[in-house]
Amino acid sequence: MARPSGRDIRIKALKKLCEGGAILHITEAAQKLETSEITIRRDLGDGDSGILCLGGYIMLAEEKGERYSLTHAQGTNIVAKRRIAAEAAKLIEPEDTVFIDAGSTLHHLAPLVPQNANITVVTQAMNIAESIVRLDGVTLMMVSGIYHPESGSFSSDTALQMLQEVNITKGFFSAAGIHESEGVTCFHFHEIAVKKAAIARSQRRFLVSDPTKWGKLRPATFGHLSDFESWIGRDAELLSQNSGS
Repeated sequence: MARPSGRDIRIKALKKLCEGGAILHITEAAQKLETSEITIRRDLGDGDSGILCLGGYIMLAEEKGERYSLTHAQGTNIVAKRRIAAEAAKLIEPEDTVFIDAGSTLHHLAPLVPQNANITVVTQAMNIAESIVRLDGVTLMMVSGIYHPESGSFSSDTALQMLQEVNITKGFFSAAGIHESEGVTCFHFHEIAVKKAAIARSQRRFLVSDPTKWGKLRPATFGHLSDFESWIGRDAELLSQNSGS
């Protein structure tokens, strides 16, 4: 049996360092493996290692062999997501025009939008729209385009033009990763333009994501924590801990 190559040994070591969604800078990785950054970049250059290097940070390309799927995400952490959505819903007031982003947590916010209060909901997400159309007296503005089933959302130049014409009083945004230096991230690059356009058009902006996303870095950056008035998932978790629930 052939002995593993030096690259194979380094890739195995990097995967162990990145277990559980851990992220480390390439400088730190080089120190731990007692090699050079150039060697690590060369090892990862073929794209077949299962490891990504984004902005100098190294992470597993697939966490536990799984890429994001809205269908799968909707069945995980349901209790926490409902609690976070309930906190977000408290911010919606009569006459608001709100943007509700795609995602499994915000899926629980949509049914909580107050009815018959002259509220307009703007969204690019199919699951959000399906909930909103069942509510009485709530206006739906669907941002359309090409449908992406993995995220359950639409994107197009037309969608961006539609957003330019809307004055959003409050925007609720989801994230798959929240990183101190690299920002607020998602899995899919097609999501970036719509998210950024909605952020720009929102008078108040809220990040709605559970604390497990902290420290995670996903491929596509669409903002920074400073872009948002508050992080509702973190606040909801603190409230839960303080209440002893």
